[in-house]
Amino acid sequence: MTGTLADTLIRIKGRGDPGRQLLGHAAVNGFFRRSGLFLGLRSVSSQWSQSTVWYALIANLAVVGLLLSAFAHGEPLLLMLGPRIRAAALGGVMGLGAIASIMLSVELPDGTVFDLRATLIGVSSLLGGPIAGLITAALVATHLLLVSGSGATADLVGIAVATGLGLLGYRLLGGRPPSLLVTMLFALLGTPLALLGFAAARAQGIDPVLSQGALASLILSIAATFVALQVLVFSHQRAEETMLFMAAADLAPDFAYVKNPRGRFLLANQAFASLHGIAQARQLRGKTDFDIAPPDRAEALFTEEQQVLQSGLPILEREELQVDEQGNERWFTATKTPLYNSRGDALGLIGVMRDITWKKESDRELLASRDQLAFVLTEMSDGLALFDSEGRIIYCNEQYQSMFPITGRLRVPGAFLPDILRAAVRHGEQPYIPQDDVDQWVDTVVSALRTGRDEEVHLFDGRWLHIRTKPHAGGNATVVVSDMTLIKRAETELRGLTNELKLQATTDALTGLANRRAIDECLAIELARTKRSGQPLSLVMIDIDHFKAFNDIYGHPAGDACLRSVANALEQTERRAGDFVGRYGGEEFCAILPDTDEDGAYFFAERLRKAVRELGQRHEGSEKGVITISVGVATYAAEETDRTDVRLIARADEALYVAKGAGRDRVNGWTSGRSARWPGAQAT
Repeated sequence: MTGTLADTLIRIKGRGDPGRQLLGHAAVNGFFRRSGLFLGLRSVSSQWSQSTVWYALIANLAVVGLLLSAFAHGEPLLLMLGPRIRAAALGGVMGLGAIASIMLSVELPDGTVFDLRATLIGVSSLLGGPIAGLITAALVATHLLLVSGSGATADLVGIAVATGLGLLGYRLLGGRPPSLLVTMLFALLGTPLALLGFAAARAQGIDPVLSQGALASLILSIAATFVALQVLVFSHQRAEETMLFMAAADLAPDFAYVKNPRGRFLLANQAFASLHGIAQARQLRGKTDFDIAPPDRAEALFTEEQQVLQSGLPILEREELQVDEQGNERWFTATKTPLYNSRGDALGLIGVMRDITWKKESDRELLASRDQLAFVLTEMSDGLALFDSEGRIIYCNEQYQSMFPITGRLRVPGAFLPDILRAAVRHGEQPYIPQDDVDQWVDTVVSALRTGRDEEVHLFDGRWLHIRTKPHAGGNATVVVSDMTLIKRAETELRGLTNELKLQATTDALTGLANRRAIDECLAIELARTKRSGQPLSLVMIDIDHFKAFNDIYGHPAGDACLRSVANALEQTERRAGDFVGRYGGEEFCAILPDTDEDGAYFFAERLRKAVRELGQRHEGSEKGVITISVGVATYAAEETDRTDVRLIARADEALYVAKGAGRDRVNGWTSGRSARWPGAQAT
């Protein structure tokens, strides 16, 4: 076998017109001569007649690598468009790759024809399912029919075998991406079977399959299949992680963005885009501050960020005032951190802004309240003292002295404040000052004569004093002391009342269990927690059977007693510390079971069902003769990450509905398709 790669390609029957083959010859031959790989391959290929065979082999691999790279770069966009479009795109790309590989196929010296069509067809079917597999198969089959006509029958059978193997793997995996082990098994087992299918379809017998060229072709195909699967699975996982990160960033209340060293936006969340009047965050990509801000502010931001990149010093929690699109003044804290690679080259800058307008308004309101309080205290008969710049009392009134039962006699004009403070600690007037921090505390109080300070002091007799120090020009300072004991007591009482009201707001008055509001709050918290930790979460819905009939027969007081009995049984049923039970409404109760799988929830529900039945509370309106309950169980398994409270409640309600329809006094677990799952023991 002599000649160039183009000559080799021309000699292969049914591979397309000579013009395309010569073009492939020029491209591939030129690439290998420039790359210098020819010398390295010559020694390996010495057992074959021509080194140009190796050109074609590596050209096949290069085509596969190019297409895999292109698809991986487009993966994030395809995920946004939906799974079907992604599968169709995968099928199209793999189909074009298979056609290119066929056009670059090569006949080895022993007559074996090598290309990577089986690899690409199998990978497409395994990762993309029926949509991708059928599109790839259709493209390859169409190409072969156009090129070879009726002579492509054997190849069509091989295509069907490769597609079938990939779809079988897809079905066994349930559409999930294959693991590393599955990838290796598919490459080692599926690839030989697919190639064997092509050989069998051509009726070549077993000898060509065991030839030296066929074994080399098999090894290259296995390697290509493994690499292709790993690349596509990895790119898919990275794209999903990127989408998850962007979704989380869009949900964050802060305003976040990433810029390159030239100040162009690479990423921004939706909050940042909306702040600047831009509908979609992706519209910011490639823009600069000059596109979204006034020129003077844009110039200031650019200069500042360049300084951050050059110095490597971040800006942390700096407060700044901005005017939004509606002309409203808003306060933000800005943090800007430079990003560098391992060589120290600047990659860009990440910025986070937080709206603190509400905090500024609160600070202003607090300042106004303090000023008003100071005015009121001035008008009241509070303690008043005037100190000089050295910390000695110039003047004090009797109220000031009476505020301090032990050191009041020391608080006279001429007294030195540090001596008074040490006496207060020594004689126990202010017992809450640590003995080893007395000197530091004295220095802090004395320094307040120069800087000003508001302090709350807890005395030995339980009273609280509010001491306000106001420095004046010239070094003097005024100290106003007010008895705030009543205020402190009121705060304590108010705090207790608030806690009591909060408890009442989340407690069902009849049963003493948590009410619907508390249940909803707990479910939302546990959904978020178990989603982060990857743990299961179960919800148990309980309904008293024929409760309306019970009320009609025995009256509402008896109905209330029945509700309390069931609530007591629910509360006493053995459960873990983190489990949460409550009255959902009417005759319905529920239990939230964090970190509990389906079986654990069934066991809990069955224990509760038996406990209620064993109460033996008479119920003539029920076919059971006693009070019974029906229970629906729904569980988010550990691998289910798409979790919502609405869906979980709906599943539990559906399971409860099925339990009631099946005769009541039973536990039913939710499964898809409205099929019931029953625990082992059932009521009779």
